[in-house]
Amino acid sequence: MQLKIEKSKFKEYSLDKISEALQVGLSNNYKSVEISIVDCPNLRDWGCPSEGISGNQKIIDVGGEPYMHDPKFIGAEFDYEEISKMIGSEKSYALGAGSGAMSCLEGHCGELVINENLITSESKSIIARVGSNKECIAEKYTARKHGGLGNVFYTDGARGKVIKIKIKGRSGEQGSLPQAMREALSDNLKIEGNDHLALAGVFRMLKGKIKSHVQPDYADIKHEYYDPKQMKCVKDFLQFYEPVGPELQGYSILWTGDPTGGDLNLRESGEHTHFHSYTKENIAGHYHFDVTPEEIEYEGYFNTAEEVHRVNNIYKELSNKK
Repeated sequence: MQLKIEKSKFKEYSLDKISEALQVGLSNNYKSVEISIVDCPNLRDWGCPSEGISGNQKIIDVGGEPYMHDPKFIGAEFDYEEISKMIGSEKSYALGAGSGAMSCLEGHCGELVINENLITSESKSIIARVGSNKECIAEKYTARKHGGLGNVFYTDGARGKVIKIKIKGRSGEQGSLPQAMREALSDNLKIEGNDHLALAGVFRMLKGKIKSHVQPDYADIKHEYYDPKQMKCVKDFLQFYEPVGPELQGYSILWTGDPTGGDLNLRESGEHTHFHSYTKENIAGHYHFDVTPEEIEYEGYFNTAEEVHRVNNIYKELSNKK
C-alpha cells in the first residue's frame, strides 16, 4: 500500500503547566492524585525494551475504521517501521496500540500492544486474540506491521524528565484514565482554537479491574455492524471482557484535539490504549475503563509529543470520492 503522510505540530506546553492541569483536573475524578515531574526511571524494569520515552517525540495516527471494517479494505496493513523511516524516527522506541496484521496471524484478528525497540530490534510486543471458546489468548508478536488502524509514539528511548502519575480510588464519573487526562488538560490549560497537545506513555493498573475488548475474527461476526456511508461501526461486534485485572500495564497515546482543526481526521476518541498483564498469561487487549472505582490504583509515566503524522487518511480519501 502506498503511504500518504500529512504532518502537523502540537503547541508546546511546559511539563510544569501540564502537571498542574492534570493535578487539578484529575483531582475532580479521583480520590488521591499525585502528579510530579521526575527523571524517568529505567522502563526496562517494567519489561519495556527501552530505558526511557524522551527525545524526538512524535505520534502517528494510521488509517481508520474503514480499513478495518469496510469489505473493500479488510486486510489492509501498515509497516510502522517503514513509517518511522519516512518521518525521521527510524532509530526509536515505538509504543502504542493497533490492530494486528492478519497476514502475520494466519488470518486471525487481534489487538496489538506495540512495544518495540527499532534501535536494537528488541521486541516486547503482544497480540491478543479471541480463542475458539471466546477466551482471550495473548502471545508474543515480533512483526513490525499492524492492521488497518494504529497509533504509535516514537521517541529516541532516552531517559529524561517525564510526568509521573499516582492515582488511587475514583470518585467521579469518568472511568477511563486517558479520557480523564484529556478532560483535565482541555479544561485546565484553557486550550483555545487549535492549540492542542498530545501525551503518551506507559502506566500500570496496580489494583482494581477494568473492562476490555478484543476484536474477534471476521468469520465469527454473524451480523452486519459497519455502515460504509457513516464510515463507522454502528453495532457491537467486539468480544468484551470484564472484570480484567489487576496488575496490568497499559501503553497509551492521547491528544486533546486536532491541531489542524479537523483536516487530519484523527481517531475520534482522542486516545488509544492497549494493555497486557505483567504477572499472568493470556490477559491483554484494548483498555476501556475501570469497573472497580473504589479499588482502582494507577502509576505511570508520560511525555509530550511534538508532532503528529497522519498516515493514509482514509476518511478524507473516501469523502473526496463521494
